[in-house]
Amino acid sequence: MRAHDRTVRAMAGALALSILLPSPPLQAARPYATDDARITPAGGCQVESWVQHHRPRGGGTEFWALPACNPGGNLEISAGLNRLPSEGGQPWNGNALVQVKTLLRSLDTGIGTGFAAGATARVSGSSAASGPSALASAYAYNVTSIAFADEAFVLLTLAGIKRDRETQRTIALWGVGSETRLFRRGDQELLLAAEVYGSDRGSPSWQGGFRFWVVKEKVQVDAVIGRQVGSREIDRSWWSIGVRLIGDGLLR
Repeated sequence: MRAHDRTVRAMAGALALSILLPSPPLQAARPYATDDARITPAGGCQVESWVQHHRPRGGGTEFWALPACNPGGNLEISAGLNRLPSEGGQPWNGNALVQVKTLLRSLDTGIGTGFAAGATARVSGSSAASGPSALASAYAYNVTSIAFADEAFVLLTLAGIKRDRETQRTIALWGVGSETRLFRRGDQELLLAAEVYGSDRGSPSWQGGFRFWVVKEKVQVDAVIGRQVGSREIDRSWWSIGVRLIGDGLLR
């Protein structure tokens, strides 16, 4: 199969998954902001889905579905959708996302690095024919990961920019995180993940939680809590639970 055909098939598959997958129950670092230097296996696809609940007083629950496919080389293509809380009986709204990611160096070598770029568009449930209505932002970032002791501990860093069309501003993005293996037996593995992230505008935020590989590189579940640094308001905190499913060789 030609590379062009594989790419088209990958994008179609990812878009179809995002449409067919019901609302679940920003990437390998789900739901973290600090991505890592890994991509979906060549010829494979994955679906990450999660629910994120913001505490009361202006909070609510977000639903996310983010499929991704690698058409056979060093290019991961993601196309997903989130659904934001509705207010006062108003139609639901959210964002559609399309992203590409490639690696310059694999984490298997001990130090991995790569780049990703994407765009988001606003979507709404105000009509049956609703679709992406307006480009909201475009972004690009570099991610570098350093692995220690056969990935028993992985340090993650991210640096990027985002162009926000609403404010007509270019925003600098950053993130520092880690993964620590707490337990491993056969195909099962328990990880502690944590990060601090933010931009050049506003206060940073932190997130931390656990990831559990039910079947290594096939099925993963996770639970996360987070809060904006320096905020005493309850609606600046959140929790999240999610699942990640990986299938190898689906595009071959």
